[in-house]
Amino acid sequence: MIAPARIEEVRRLLAEGVHSQRAIARLTGISRGTVTAVAAGRRPDYVPRPKADAASPLPRGPCRRCRRCGALVYMPCRACAVQSHVADNAKHRRPDHRPEVALGLDLRGEHRKRYEAIRARRQRAGELRAQNGAHE
Repeated sequence: MIAPARIEEVRRLLAEGVHSQRAIARLTGISRGTVTAVAAGRRPDYVPRPKADAASPLPRGPCRRCRRCGALVYMPCRACAVQSHVADNAKHRRPDHRPEVALGLDLRGEHRKRYEAIRARRQRAGELRAQNGAHE
């Protein structure tokens, strides 16, 4: 992302009318395409992202292996948290819920069979993971 101050500098140089767009690109270190987009008004003003707040604390300490999933992560393991969240949501899902309909898939013949086989395999793997995680 280009700093807003640099974009303002490009705008200022364009408004002066002394330099060509190519020269402005060279002076500021921004591509000619970006300078052209700023000149034409096609480049939106991006707001800088806010810094991390207390709701999403920065990791502390070294990376460690998660005892549950084996990933090398900063603790607590967010991968395990996401997996448990997905598993909790799956428990509360309606029995007639069909994700292929929600995704807009219209599969027929061998494509439908392949989709269902892969889906069943992934569901079994998820159930096994959930069972193994509960025993730790």
